Amino acid sequence: MNAGLRPLEVALVAAFGRERVRAAAPLRDLCSWGAGGDADLLFTARSAEELLGAARLAREHGIPLTVLGGGANVLVSDRGIRGLVVRNRADRIEPSGEEGFEAESGALLTALAHLASEAGIAGFEFLVGIPGTVGGAVVGNAGTKASWVSGVLESVLLLGPDGIVRREVPVALGFDYRKSRLQSSGETVLSALLRGRRAERSEILRRTAEFLEARRHQPSGPSAGSVFRNPRGDHAGRLIEACGLKGRRVGGAEISRQHANFILNTGGASARDIRSLVEIAKAEVARRAGVALEEEVRYLGEWP
Repeated sequence: MNAGLRPLEVALVAAFGRERVRAAAPLRDLCSWGAGGDADLLFTARSAEELLGAARLAREHGIPLTVLGGGANVLVSDRGIRGLVVRNRADRIEPSGEEGFEAESGALLTALAHLASEAGIAGFEFLVGIPGTVGGAVVGNAGTKASWVSGVLESVLLLGPDGIVRREVPVALGFDYRKSRLQSSGETVLSALLRGRRAERSEILRRTAEFLEARRHQPSGPSAGSVFRNPRGDHAGRLIEACGLKGRRVGGAEISRQHANFILNTGGASARDIRSLVEIAKAEVARRAGVALEEEVRYLGEWP
């Protein structure tokens, strides 16, 4: 471990206990792709207050911070992540008014969808089949063809890189298709206020079943879901398939034979294997179709 990390480790242990802090901690089992290296330091936050406390300690010690939610839409480098990684398990969800919820950023989207259904609040059904957390969904504006997190988001509580906590409304977050300013701003999502609408439970259950059925046909196996954003008026999977890349392998990674916008870890794939397939798909689609694909997944850690 870098000697500069030791004071932060001591401070985290003093604040949260030895069992909550790990040095040289493997991250592959915390990410849906099952690949990647170690974190210099790993801390598991169980509330937004703990997430805030750990982030401020890292800032005080001049140590870079990475927040890892469900690990469902990221690829961690084989070299790992330098500094402090906070595993976000801040998962409290509380009612807010008659049709809303204040959800901590580590809350699972499936849990939020279930609570909304139980409460007779519609608008959250599309979340039921999306892996990951509220924080990650806000950062990446997660959604489906017709429904997006930005559409049910009323406000978000953010920790800025300056250490100041602010509440922002959606219009200030630069939302677009699978994008927001939070992907590059250095801000950390602490919680989100989301609001739906009252509806009959039968309607909510019907729409929930429709979203689950659509997800059922996706490839199974370790992956990060869709790797690329769909270009305007087309589909990334169709373009990759048209290049004859279904089934293409690098090491233990394979472009799915079922859906070409998925890359599977068939066993023992390194992060480099997976990223190599990403680069192959981008290059072939650009060469044959003249389309520049953009990744939906985020790369974390040190990359060559």
